[in-house]
This record gives sequence, structure tokens and C-alpha cells, in this order.
Amino acid sequence: MSKYKIILTDCDGVLLDWETAFHCWMKDRGLTKKKLGLYDVSATYGLSKKEGKALVKQFNESAWMGYLKAYKDARSGVGRLYEAGYRFHCITSLSLDTKAKRLRIMNLENIFGKGVFKEIVCLDTGADKDDALKEYEGGGFYWIEDKTENAECGLKFGLKPILISHAHNADCKNNSIVKLDTWSAISSYILGE
Repeated sequence: MSKYKIILTDCDGVLLDWETAFHCWMKDRGLTKKKLGLYDVSATYGLSKKEGKALVKQFNESAWMGYLKAYKDARSGVGRLYEAGYRFHCITSLSLDTKAKRLRIMNLENIFGKGVFKEIVCLDTGADKDDALKEYEGGGFYWIEDKTENAECGLKFGLKPILISHAHNADCKNNSIVKLDTWSAISSYILGE
């Protein structure tokens, strides 16, 4: 049994600001947003699903993955929980590319420090998280996400989902999912303050 308390977390849009970096990358390629506040890149840029998925995969396997900035106040909120004895298991639908995973690990360690993340599970680009979350079934762990569908998936396995607020999840009406705006609020909630 681990001496640490575990928190499960997604990465992009939760720990790291993937969206801002992706939009800069797309702008460099001459592509501009057609719609705002959507999770679906294809709809945001007026692309086919196939084109959108290919661009996300290309971006996720690029050098940019080593240099994403922290999302909002993630650094201080995660640090506060770390000091309270929590360690993190990150489950991210980044890519199966081993170099992309190394860049993701490097990026997380540079921002949050070594030892904060005890596990970093990289699934294929855009992959569902059901199988990865099933590994934690019945553990009652907190599960921090930005995608409503993945937060609801956590409920199936007895996890306690916290949805970090974004425009793309504003329509989540599931009362079993806690919605919070910042890592300051998340850390206070978990620590019972």
C-alpha cells in the first residue's frame, strides 16, 4: 500500500495549457478559429473530423509537448496538495509515440517537480479513458478532468470526478460531478477547507 494519497488527473486543459499552444501552432500554419468555446478542434477550425484528428496528432507528437505552460494556477494548487501528502497519477490521451511521452514527462517535471507524478499513462491521441480508469475501480480517488464524458466515465468506476471549468463543459448538468474553476478551489475542496 502506498504511503501517499493518490489523485488521478488528466493533463491537457487541467495541468497544462494545451489549447493556447495548439491555437498558436495552428495560427503558424495559417489556420484561424471559426467558432469559440468548443472541445472539437474540427468544428473550431471548420475542418473535417479526419483533418482535425490528424492535426491534433501531429501537434501532440511535436516538440511543443515539452514546453506547454501550466494551466491557470495548476502549479500552486498541485504544489499545495503535494505538500499535504498527495501524489498524482496522470492519464492523458496524448499519443503512443515514446518521444512524445518523454516530452510530456519532461514538461510536467519542469513545471511541477520530480516525484509529484508517480504514474504518467499516455494513451493514443483522443483515446477513451475507460480501460485506464478501470485500473482504479473502487479506490474512491479524486479524478480531475476537463471533458464531461471522461468525468462521467470516472463515476462508473467509483471515482470522485472534479470537472475544471471550461466553455466546452459549461453544459454539464451531472450533480455527481463537482465543477470548480481553479486549482486553488480544487485543493481547498480536497483538503476540506
